[in-house]
Amino acid sequence: MAGRQRKLLETRVFGLFIGLVVVVVVAAINWGTPIIERMELRTLDLHFRLKDSFTPTRVQEGVTVVERNPYVSDDIVIIGIDFATLSQIGRWPFPRSRHADLAHAFSRIRDPNRRERALFLDLFFIEPEAEAFNDALLLQAMRDNRRVFLETILDSAEPPSGAEDELFSRHDALFEAGGQITNVSGDLTGMPSHFGLQPPLSPFARAARGYGHANFAEDFDQVYRRQALVSRSSRLLETMSLSEVRAGMPLDTERFERLVWFDRSGRDHTIEYPITEAVIAQLRTDLEASAPRSGENGEFLVRRYRDEFIPAITLSLAADYFNVALEDLEVVIGSHIRIPNPQRFDWRSGQWEPHQVLVRPARRNREGEVTSEAVYRIVPEIRIPIDATGSMLINFMGPRSSAARDGRQTFTVRPYVGYSARVPGLDSQTWPPTRAVENAILMVGAFAPGMAADELTTPFGLMYGVEVHANALNTIIMDRFLQHVPAWLDLLVIVILAAITSFMTSRLSIVWSFVVSLALVVIWFFVTTLTFDARTVVLNFSAPALAMIFAFVSIVVYRVMTEEKDKRRIRDMFGKYVSPRVVDQILERPPELGGVDKELTVFFSDIRGFTTLSESMTPQELVNHLNIYLTAMTDIILDHQGTLDKYVGDEIMCFWGAPLPQEEHAFLACRCALRQMEVLGELNASWPKEKRIEIGIGINSGIMTVGNMGSLGRMNYTLMGDNVNLGARLEGTNKQYGTAIIISEYTYGLVKDRVVARELDNIRVKGKNRPVLIYELVDIAEPAAPTG
Repeated sequence: MAGRQRKLLETRVFGLFIGLVVVVVVAAINWGTPIIERMELRTLDLHFRLKDSFTPTRVQEGVTVVERNPYVSDDIVIIGIDFATLSQIGRWPFPRSRHADLAHAFSRIRDPNRRERALFLDLFFIEPEAEAFNDALLLQAMRDNRRVFLETILDSAEPPSGAEDELFSRHDALFEAGGQITNVSGDLTGMPSHFGLQPPLSPFARAARGYGHANFAEDFDQVYRRQALVSRSSRLLETMSLSEVRAGMPLDTERFERLVWFDRSGRDHTIEYPITEAVIAQLRTDLEASAPRSGENGEFLVRRYRDEFIPAITLSLAADYFNVALEDLEVVIGSHIRIPNPQRFDWRSGQWEPHQVLVRPARRNREGEVTSEAVYRIVPEIRIPIDATGSMLINFMGPRSSAARDGRQTFTVRPYVGYSARVPGLDSQTWPPTRAVENAILMVGAFAPGMAADELTTPFGLMYGVEVHANALNTIIMDRFLQHVPAWLDLLVIVILAAITSFMTSRLSIVWSFVVSLALVVIWFFVTTLTFDARTVVLNFSAPALAMIFAFVSIVVYRVMTEEKDKRRIRDMFGKYVSPRVVDQILERPPELGGVDKELTVFFSDIRGFTTLSESMTPQELVNHLNIYLTAMTDIILDHQGTLDKYVGDEIMCFWGAPLPQEEHAFLACRCALRQMEVLGELNASWPKEKRIEIGIGINSGIMTVGNMGSLGRMNYTLMGDNVNLGARLEGTNKQYGTAIIISEYTYGLVKDRVVARELDNIRVKGKNRPVLIYELVDIAEPAAPTG
């Protein structure tokens, strides 16, 4: 049982258990805390920056060649109010008559099929201009153009008192002009509430072709990576006290009515529906704990709202581009927005055709000739993934565009003044045949530093709001949505990579484990970024990387702790048997400590006439005398790389060939025996005659069982087997032949070319079926190599 437990605690086995624990911990962090989600946002930014970027190349003065990103729609064009525009027109804001000129510039194109698909003004028309005729000019231009889209702003704060009806009536005008999203389902509890709004003036709203909100959602680090494609605008219908709330109170849920209360920090809470006595009791408890009281009576207030779902301006533009009404959109909060049967207008034929998106761009050789045609696929529906807030992750296509023609442009950018300054007259015969805006969505907005608070921090740094809209719109039109893989696949990747790291770290050296773990992290990063760029699939990098790092560090720490413990155990075990140098070798290559059969050489020595010797000395003198002898003999054994087995009284048992393999185990034993006889002669010369010691040595080689033997509480590293017994009997045989060192024929066979030996006899030994030839070891036939 203890052996099995010890095996389970070995790093090779226990490392996999550590890997499993790491998987559980990382999974808990990943799905239980926002830590990894926030790390992933940083990784996402890096993926964006590593995308291929396209820079114009100036081939000669005034001529620039631009290699466009094939996944950026040519139908999205930014009309930038840039520095050149400000220089020619003057200070901002422009009179609205200038915007009227811009609208006329596009409506007055001779061939209607070559007109723009939509003209989006990323500008505010919340208040009337001081010069009323400017508003009248713009209003007429919008009616003539019939393709202008305006934006509204949604606020979390309630509108100013007394302005509610006016502001919501403007929204009603937008709904009449551009339609309304009505097919909404899913869990609405995660959607932020917007109780205030800043829509355009009603005349402009009625003249618009479409509308949408311009709100963006920033992440925890104040970086804008997503847009709420559908937002909830809450219109106040009634304010009541808690006492007026009754069980069974009806709400028109088909029109998205709900009851709301506000806590002391101003956060809204939706009351569960249908209203029951239990719901009212819980409501009373919540209000008493968290809500402020109102009025002289200190009543708790409850409000009834009707929610209306406002599309983002990009969703409205996309729906119009696809020839789909807002009423036909299917919105499932937390899942998707479905745009059915998207079409694209072919201005050449004047017909609507099924929408196609690029699968693989055309390939060209160095001469610019097409070697492989572009591949497209027809899209039967657009399915936009959205989260619980109704937001879509924007697939940014590149860095901020330059307004300069020869600068880097992710999207096509043209100056506002290039169109507004050249307005044709009323005579249609003088209108230009084209403005190079066929079926384009024109997005008009600020494109000069400092002209408006319209720069947002994105994964590519600061970007004008109109270009953020362009990136969001391109994501929809090109069907290039960023898709997160299912949670089970994330978990599977974490398990596999943590298991590989644990397996390698448990078996390789720490240095190689670090190299392999680092390589795995780097490889996984490149896999995630290439998958992101090629397939628009977001693989979780942070969680698997964290799992690999945790697994590596945890197993290395465990190895350090357990290996130090093992080293102490080995030092304690073998420090008594072998020299410190051999102990160091054992620590570098730990041996198998269980019982194993190996070819070894065993050595026995014993004092002759020990009884007579002991009678000539007191016990204390005898012990001191023996210690001098045993110390000298033991030092010689260790100098010759032998393993001391045990002392049995005055007998010494040692062996060669374990725990570390030794090819010359027999020769080392023979050389040790001869050296012991020399040193013993020197000791005897220094002692009086009555204290002199004579010894006999027996040496045998063969297969023996070596390992830790004994009880769990006390074990010895020792030998067993017939060949061990033969070595012991050879030591005693010296008395019969008057010799000092006897070796067996098995030992002699291993060293016969390197020693001087005299054949003695064939003897029959107990336990052996045939006689054993024995030899007296006389000397070494070659110069002795230095020891120690």
